[in-house]
Amino acid sequence: MPGEAEVLDDSQSEEPRRVEAQTLAGDLGSALGSPVATYATTCTASNQWATTCRSGSSRDVSWVWRVPETATYSFSTRGSNFDTIMEIRNYKATNEVLKCNDDSGTSTTSAIGLTLIKGSQLLIIVEGYEGECGNVQLHITKR
Repeated sequence: MPGEAEVLDDSQSEEPRRVEAQTLAGDLGSALGSPVATYATTCTASNQWATTCRSGSSRDVSWVWRVPETATYSFSTRGSNFDTIMEIRNYKATNEVLKCNDDSGTSTTSAIGLTLIKGSQLLIIVEGYEGECGNVQLHITKR
């Protein structure tokens, strides 16, 4: 995670790709927490998104999150009970991938660090590696 920072400026945004209700776990507002959200099981979700850093063929869930202040944030799926893949996209232009992570260090959960601009909206997608599914714990903390 250290040194893995990117800046999002959505001032020149495109229309978002439609986010289907069956994969949208919720709008988190600008909440921070450890965990900030949980999802009981991705095993019954659909497969709307194809992540860019591995599988892309697994059931996925997603959340919308708004950056509360310009800073660096950590996103993690630690504590999830399956091998996760997490991808963060610009919600205003969902074809813009900010970062994708399969395994964080020696863990099979995912972790991403990003420097972001206040008010930007993100789409956080979590899916399983090669069809795996299970309980998701999503953590968002300010560094």
